[in-house]
Amino acid sequence: MRFMSENGKLKRFWIQELTRPAFEDWLENEPAPVVIIGIGAIEQHGLHLPLGTDSLGVRAFIHEVAKRTNSVCIHPCWPGYSPHHMGFKGTITFSEETLLGVLLDTIGSLAAHGVKRIVLINHHGGNSNIMALAAQIARREFRVMVATPRGPSNTELAKKIQHRMRKYFEVHSGPRETAYALHYFPELVEMWRLKDWKNTFKVDPKLMEFMDPDRDDYELVSQVFMACLEPDTDDFTSSGQYATSDPRTADPEEAKQRMEESIQFLVDFINLWKTIPVPPAYRD
Repeated sequence: MRFMSENGKLKRFWIQELTRPAFEDWLENEPAPVVIIGIGAIEQHGLHLPLGTDSLGVRAFIHEVAKRTNSVCIHPCWPGYSPHHMGFKGTITFSEETLLGVLLDTIGSLAAHGVKRIVLINHHGGNSNIMALAAQIARREFRVMVATPRGPSNTELAKKIQHRMRKYFEVHSGPRETAYALHYFPELVEMWRLKDWKNTFKVDPKLMEFMDPDRDDYELVSQVFMACLEPDTDDFTSSGQYATSDPRTADPEEAKQRMEESIQFLVDFINLWKTIPVPPAYRD
């Protein structure tokens, strides 16, 4: 007879795949239970990437982390906060109130059953502020620790990718994100649609000059750039791509290496976090 959880050791990690007794066994016998919540989006991703790119990616990411840390993972919703992409068909956006409610209801339910350590992982920039607010509210309202770790940022590969993101504004459906998609779900990527690719990212020429991370005043001008960026994706790109660089240059091997760095960072974070006793303010 095979159990999904035996003496606290999980054999399955998605909460929806566990029986109640298996979840209870894990909760009772795992010394420091951690639940990982992932959020992404359903939104346009240019011509070649699936609408669910962010959610598909975060699911793969948190499941791998859960396997390596004996944690439970949950992806409570497919859409996120994406009103800026609504100019392109296929996008589904939650309101800020809805997404905040989904996160708080999920955390509150877990807290009611005794979970004290919760990790929030976000793979869509539009969710960032809502996720941070959810973490802040949940700590106080539900008396649980909520972490939003990100990293590492100091590796050579991380620095290389960050420099390229700044120089070419590789934010959405450019080479970086295309590489991750080709790594995680290549069967859903339609690279053939990029046969006649051209850069459609257009802002004021003066602002384009600010997209240079080697400028001495980059810290200043990059913030001016963001302050002037128009609110909706279709305001500044006809293809839906945020990037001046060609997605056909995507390197799946680079993405694989970067994901391994990020996964290991989170594994190290969780394993270290488990060694710290629950602070008094979070105890029942």
